[in-house]
Amino acid sequence: MVSHYDPSDWELTKRLLGYMKPFMGIFVGIVLTAFGRHGVFALIAPLIVALIIDFILVPMPGRTHWFIDLVKNWTGVTDQTGLLLILCSIIILLAIIRGFFHVTHITLRATLSQNILRVMRRDFYYALINKSFTYLDQVMSGQIISRITSDMGAIDLFYSETVREIFRHGMQFFFTLYILYLINPELTLICCIPLPFIFLSTHMYSSRISSYLTRAKNQFGDLNNVLVEGIVGHKLIKTHSMENHFFERFQEQNEAYVDTSLQASRIQSLYSPSSAAMVAVGVALVIFYGGQEAAAGHLSIGEIVLFGTYFIQLVGPMRMFARLIMFYNDAIASARRVFEVIDIGEDVPEAREPVGLEMRGEIVYSDVSFSYGEGKETLRNINLRIEPSQQVALMGYVGSGKTTLAELVPRFYDVTSGRVMVDGVDIRDIELKVLRRQVGIVLQDIFIFSDTIRNNIAYGKPDATDEEIHAAAKAAQIHEFIETMPRGYDTVVGERGITLSGGQRQRVSIARTLLTNPRVLILDDSTSNVDAQTEVLIRKAIDTLLEGRTALIITQRASTCEAADKVVVMERGRIISEGKHRELLESSGSYRQLIESQALDIGGGES
Repeated sequence: MVSHYDPSDWELTKRLLGYMKPFMGIFVGIVLTAFGRHGVFALIAPLIVALIIDFILVPMPGRTHWFIDLVKNWTGVTDQTGLLLILCSIIILLAIIRGFFHVTHITLRATLSQNILRVMRRDFYYALINKSFTYLDQVMSGQIISRITSDMGAIDLFYSETVREIFRHGMQFFFTLYILYLINPELTLICCIPLPFIFLSTHMYSSRISSYLTRAKNQFGDLNNVLVEGIVGHKLIKTHSMENHFFERFQEQNEAYVDTSLQASRIQSLYSPSSAAMVAVGVALVIFYGGQEAAAGHLSIGEIVLFGTYFIQLVGPMRMFARLIMFYNDAIASARRVFEVIDIGEDVPEAREPVGLEMRGEIVYSDVSFSYGEGKETLRNINLRIEPSQQVALMGYVGSGKTTLAELVPRFYDVTSGRVMVDGVDIRDIELKVLRRQVGIVLQDIFIFSDTIRNNIAYGKPDATDEEIHAAAKAAQIHEFIETMPRGYDTVVGERGITLSGGQRQRVSIARTLLTNPRVLILDDSTSNVDAQTEVLIRKAIDTLLEGRTALIITQRASTCEAADKVVVMERGRIISEGKHRELLESSGSYRQLIESQALDIGGGES
């Protein structure tokens, strides 16, 4: 991702567990119903089967059991068939109770995991949309999608399996061992011999399979990247006839993901028979030693059956404990990826004690330098004063730092050194929402939501009246076009405004900005995609609306520079000259060369 992020596993574990605090009541219900669903039936039913064998089907002379006596005294039934019917009915009753616990458990488990994931997804998305531009400029959409889908699924297993099963299987394991110990301590020890080997083999399998699953998860994120790029850049792909090349990229990522998944499947296929063999060894040991004890009169047939059944139930927790280690490691890896998005990228922090400010529009850059990450400086030692209501054209070749200089005003980025002040106040001391509410921006990369034109224009001011929306649209020279559409302002445009032309999208964006009535206006090549006639109309409308407002206009046009109060010429991150258009034509060879390179009218007429 963007920076090194390496909290300890314990820190991540505590953070994951912290999400459970508001739902502890539900979790307690899950643990209890899980034990009722599995543990109670699994413990009691085999005991009843052993009683049926030893005291009803193959009764041993002179032996009795308190539970059989209790049934006889309570029901009055003493014959073999009647007792068998009663005990079988108890098993059925236990199964019905287990069904009740099952329904309750599944409901509670779904409630817990979905509520936790709801909160986590909320935190994730809230953090994502509040990230700095530095962070968002470097992240890949496919990886973000992967983190909120497959990684959230792994975290879901942490809550629905790992935490829950530790308690449930732990209780079942120790209760089972305790019952076996009461019956025959030596045979209990025999039962325990294969368990460490089963645990270790499952743990080794889980560790090995986990690396493949992690790799598959990353490859799935790369696959998503190609998929997203193919959808977003489909026009460019078709324009250059690169369908086959892009398809080959997708195939390469797809096959890599499939290969890793198949390798994981092969490991899974080898584990099952080896594990089954170890279980068979354990069962054989129980039967062999138990048979000898039975022959010596130390064990009954029912108790041998009970030991065999309980041994299988001891294997389950051993396997699960080993698998839980895999679930835990997978969840920690996924949590690190999810919390990385939540935690980093806050390099434009909110002011601790924000200052309220109603802007007049004075902007001062004082010894400002800026760099993206650890790269070379994009801006170096910028000193610039912009007076209230002054219109300033930022001129320079591509990469000279014009856009970056303007984007420092709304704090899309924070300066590396120096400071930017508005009306004498450092912008880092102003609440971000207050600052950005008073700075209107028309970005070069226009984004239109898949929504109505009305809602797109009113995006920055949702409570705007129809009259305000129409006035902004008229000022942006888009009203008449909207009126010709089938549903007027209620017409829904396609994804990213695909049903509108570039100039129409730009004018909708201008209308959106003008509607918010900002004190400072940043126009980034705002007339680059419209024809000359529309440009003249837009400029006239903007001139009217700019009265009393400060404007930074990023441009390459001589006509825009001539209309501005001041032109700032930039080169390689520095201001090399500033002044009025005609003055710079005479005094700055760099500016004149820049104008000529754009094939513009250096005489000052409309271009």
